[in-house]
Amino acid sequence: MLDTLTTLSVPYLLALFGLTVQWLLAVWQQARVGRRPVLAYLAAPGLAALLGAPLAQADPLFGLGGALLLIAAYAGGAYAPAPADHHRQALTRGRALSLLLAVVGAAGQSLAPPAPLWVLWSAALLLSLGYLLSSGRQLKVPVTAPGLALRFGALTSPAWPDLELRVEGDHARLQNIGPSRLLLAGWSPSGQNGWLRPQDTQGKALSVLPKGGTALLAPWPAGQSGVRVWYVRQQAPQEPLVFRADWTPVGSPQRVLN
Repeated sequence: MLDTLTTLSVPYLLALFGLTVQWLLAVWQQARVGRRPVLAYLAAPGLAALLGAPLAQADPLFGLGGALLLIAAYAGGAYAPAPADHHRQALTRGRALSLLLAVVGAAGQSLAPPAPLWVLWSAALLLSLGYLLSSGRQLKVPVTAPGLALRFGALTSPAWPDLELRVEGDHARLQNIGPSRLLLAGWSPSGQNGWLRPQDTQGKALSVLPKGGTALLAPWPAGQSGVRVWYVRQQAPQEPLVFRADWTPVGSPQRVLN
């Protein structure tokens, strides 16, 4: 039986190499879909601890490294949506850390660094690689707006609305108050079998509604008491949604509940 806690055997090194490649590949794949590591960065010190356990003859490092790897791989907050400036920040940190490692490595060539220093150096090296891979640009996916078929499929209304409606005379204004971009299919006054396209301020058909953006619903029938808007979220195009709004027209003797 191999004693992996006291010796750096070839199978043990191959296993660490495989785990390292798997983590770096996951960081790169998440960067391509616009997500950045958070708790996933714990894999760098975790792998370094697994490497240092036999070097430093420290059994607790083996358990610590395994625990950090499990957190980095399976924790709910391992990755998060990347902010707009993440590319620049991650690239700067990765380059700075790589430069620091190169300077320290060149200065320590004539020395015999102790095992703990090798553990810290390997953790910093993995962290710099993680930063550099995380700085990759998000993959551009062609945007395809849904069509009329969306209206006749199975639809759901989100638990918390993505849209806000304001009626303004001869038109209505639709605002995206959700967390992501929306792909608009069409709209219709409630109680009518219509199919109209949302418009921008120039009167052109609008398919993509960014976060905080607005679209116009026109022409707007007088005395209208409700509206339906069919759309999907760009991050979940396989889930067709419908926005429903109903109200009581001014001067109506009947009360309509939303």
